[in-house]
Amino acid sequence: MMDDARSWAPQEASVLLRFQPVFTVQGQVHEYAVLGRRRPSLWSGQLSSGDGAELRAGVAFFKRFNAPIELSVEHALNVNAAGCLAERLCVDLGIGLVNEGIWVNKQACHDDIPPMTMAASRVTFAVPIHGRLSRRADVLARYPDFLPRLRVRLVPCVTHGVASPYGLLRAEGLQVQIPPGLYKDRPLQGRFFTLMERAWSANLQVVASGVDDIRDFAWMRLHSSLLFRGAAMSAPLSPECLDAWLQADSGAWRSFLACTTRFAG
Repeated sequence: MMDDARSWAPQEASVLLRFQPVFTVQGQVHEYAVLGRRRPSLWSGQLSSGDGAELRAGVAFFKRFNAPIELSVEHALNVNAAGCLAERLCVDLGIGLVNEGIWVNKQACHDDIPPMTMAASRVTFAVPIHGRLSRRADVLARYPDFLPRLRVRLVPCVTHGVASPYGLLRAEGLQVQIPPGLYKDRPLQGRFFTLMERAWSANLQVVASGVDDIRDFAWMRLHSSLLFRGAAMSAPLSPECLDAWLQADSGAWRSFLACTTRFAG
């Protein structure tokens, strides 16, 4: 199938979209990770979509369905910069916080483009680890072999009686990249266990990303509180593929199940 996002987000026609399901251990969809990059150009080559284009296009796509779909997106936030990190995130991505919603096309809003919002509680950002976002950051950052990133959400806040247009960033989870062959690497397994314990003691839900070998998933699925993302469960889906699925299932987005029971042993 052709992969063209133009029918969902006209202002983001240059974005090549993919949606990768994030699953519970039971194989139920927990959220969709929005993946995107700039389409190649004869003049500019392959550009990054780090300005939030994939988030805008992803929200525009899911706005077509009357379902409380949850999204996640990665962003290389400069956590070492001075100032408010929530403000920096919003400026980087061209978004803003309005009451309890994220205004995702804030920079592109004109008279002919209505504001497009999504509940802030349904959007998670995976950003670099820093002590300004979590008191356990120094401990969690000691595991570079798992490329840990914090999962944060924008939450409303009031300063001097006025609602902030940026809110605050609250850490709610940890995303880790699973090295291939974890299922047979005892020393690495020990580090994985320790990292999981430290994340859970900080009340952070863990997403195991990059699970491309089903044997790694079979080993990790014993930990029922983990979430999983990777080719072993589902490759990234094109908008056309996901649209056909949701249309056929009346927008029941959590009904897409990955078969996990046969790996119980």
